[in-house]
Amino acid sequence: MMTYLEPPLQILLVEDDEDDAFLIKDLMREVSISPQPKILHVSNGADALALLETTPVDLCIFDFRLGLQTGIDLLEQVREVGCEAPIIFLTGQGDQETAVQAMKSGATDYLTKNNLSAENLFKSIRHATKLKKEEDLRKRAEEELRKSHDGLTQAHEELKQSLDKLQNAQDQIIRSEKLASVGRLAAGVCHEILNPLNIISGHIQALTLERDNDPSLMEDFESVMEEIQRIEKIISGLLKFSRKEEMVFKPADINAELESVLALTEKEMLLGGIQVVREFDVALPEFKFDANRMRQVFLNLINNARHAMDKGGTLTVSTQIILIKTEGGKTFKMPFNPESSDEAGATPFLKIQFADTGKGIHQENLNKLFEPFFTTKPEDQGTGLGLSICYSIIEKHSGNLEVESVFGKGAIFTIELPIHNSVKTPSLLLSNSQS
Repeated sequence: MMTYLEPPLQILLVEDDEDDAFLIKDLMREVSISPQPKILHVSNGADALALLETTPVDLCIFDFRLGLQTGIDLLEQVREVGCEAPIIFLTGQGDQETAVQAMKSGATDYLTKNNLSAENLFKSIRHATKLKKEEDLRKRAEEELRKSHDGLTQAHEELKQSLDKLQNAQDQIIRSEKLASVGRLAAGVCHEILNPLNIISGHIQALTLERDNDPSLMEDFESVMEEIQRIEKIISGLLKFSRKEEMVFKPADINAELESVLALTEKEMLLGGIQVVREFDVALPEFKFDANRMRQVFLNLINNARHAMDKGGTLTVSTQIILIKTEGGKTFKMPFNPESSDEAGATPFLKIQFADTGKGIHQENLNKLFEPFFTTKPEDQGTGLGLSICYSIIEKHSGNLEVESVFGKGAIFTIELPIHNSVKTPSLLLSNSQS
């Protein structure tokens, strides 16, 4: 039966005996393969390796004994240079040990020269090429399976990222609804509380004037007045939080506003062993924002960082322009580079970051930080409204306020503000924001 192979097989024959090489070539002409295989004959391993560097082969036939080198040695060298062609060993010895050695080394088949014929040479070649074809199919299937697995892994990761974004969006909606609900509640309740509180405060002050000669009673009056002032502080915070007046957006320099707040707080931080590091982008454009409200945000975040570093540390305050770009459902954030060509379709944002080396925040508290009345400070040191007010102010600027923290390793609060309303924006940023 004739076997048709297209194109013809290229067979590398490594045989140091010229008579044996002639015999094999002669037998090859008798095998039932069409077109006739092309025999590439060399007499030693070095020539075989040199040939393989430039010529691909479909099958190798090695003499098991090649002088000082064995066919097994040559097989290992051939595999090292990347040749995966099937290998058939030929030897004048027909003992079982040699056959086992050959097959263990990775040979596809083993033939003895004493019993060599066109028929068994043909069978061996057909067996070797069939195994090679099956191996190639298996590798192709494995590669396709690997690609499918990689695709599924990527799809799973993208789905996970989408779910995380959806969860973050839902959390922000819930947080905004909570803030709005508390604001509406506070607006109605605060005035009802302030009226009787003012009456109580007035009576206490009158009693203080009448009983100023009673020291023990005066101590009680002072204690009551301190609690009244504490209530007034809480109500004042609630009123600020619930107030609905319009934001006053005017062109200003964000670095200058940060510097003004740091000037008020830095001396006290230095006394507490806290070093302040400024990493301001001096080329920032002026843009419109409510400077008074923004200073309130900066002061709150700086004070929180100071309280978190009660044993000293470093507060790094930085500003820079970043570009936020969405492609294929993924959001990318990158520093602004006027010489880069990757800005098309991206939106410019001002990134303000407060990074401290304090005690950090427990993971379970991260999602609660911006909720009204949530605080990790002692009862007499915080009302739990500071970050809620900050979040509300940044939200009214169409910006984002985010926090990252690992407990014991500090915290990073990041503000991102759109600068489409900048008044001295570089032309590239302006064109991006308009698009």
